[in-house]
Amino acid sequence: MPQPPGALLDGLFAWRPICMSLILSRRSALGLMAGSLVAACSGAAQAASKLFVGDQRGGSRVVLQGAKRLDNVPYEIIWSQFPNAAPLLEALNAGAIDSGIGGDSAFIFAAGTDAKIKAIGAQAARGMGPVVLVRRDSPIRSLADLAGHKVATPRGSVSHNHVLAVLEAYHQPYDAVTFAFLSPSDGRAALQSGAVDAWAIWDPNAAMAEQEGARILPGKQDLVSGYALMFGREGAIADKRPLLQDYHDRLYAGWAWAAQNRDAYVDLMHKDTGLALDILRITQARADRFPARVDAALIAQQQETADRYFRAGVIDRKLDVRPLFDTSFS
Repeated sequence: MPQPPGALLDGLFAWRPICMSLILSRRSALGLMAGSLVAACSGAAQAASKLFVGDQRGGSRVVLQGAKRLDNVPYEIIWSQFPNAAPLLEALNAGAIDSGIGGDSAFIFAAGTDAKIKAIGAQAARGMGPVVLVRRDSPIRSLADLAGHKVATPRGSVSHNHVLAVLEAYHQPYDAVTFAFLSPSDGRAALQSGAVDAWAIWDPNAAMAEQEGARILPGKQDLVSGYALMFGREGAIADKRPLLQDYHDRLYAGWAWAAQNRDAYVDLMHKDTGLALDILRITQARADRFPARVDAALIAQQQETADRYFRAGVIDRKLDVRPLFDTSFS
């Protein structure tokens, strides 16, 4: 807590006799040192009893509340809310938070920039993943027709990964499309205004765009993984391992609750995000999400993303993703 000027001056002058005195006893010196050590240890203990967690609307806190896993937590959770995974990962790397969740493709993109983060948990998806939308009157009829067009998507996201995989599947070069790297809200506006020809995005954004008249392009789907990953900052894994393990286990219970109580989860999502219930129900009907182990199969899928990002020039070096995953929490 900031001190008033007088208190700061008192603190300064309180040290003057110690600095000037020639008769400071060894016992007094040891007492001062001990007092400083106790104060430092007290501050460290307070920091170690808090877990700083990044979240997004409709994210971890919602499933934890639904599963009643925020009751009797033996440490303090300090929540910070982020609009998407990119700034959350930046905050993790900067040491502002200890843990958070985000998409696997965004994580691999961040890892390509030497982020000091590890994935320690995972939620798998089964069903519709990222899609590419066009306006209703667009001449583009399928994913095979994307070449030569401008596509909006968040850089490094699962939708960016999806478009690159689509180009590979149709044997087209990565520069066959022109990317406009935009946030989800800006991408939506760009599609509506005609500033871009297509928008690569995920639900519930896709469901909302469909209600506004956009259509999803048919074609080769299910080309990329779509895990939500739980992250731990390397420093927190070293210094707050018991807290992270406990929070990991609580979040897994929350994910299991959401998978088993879909209607109740939709209601909580509606209250937390303000999204229309029909949009949330469409999103729920299109895909199932459930807890998953961080294992060799998951890591192999992430290696495919890293290799694709390197080939496409999204990251500037070949990346071995294995050190980015900590399997010991599972």
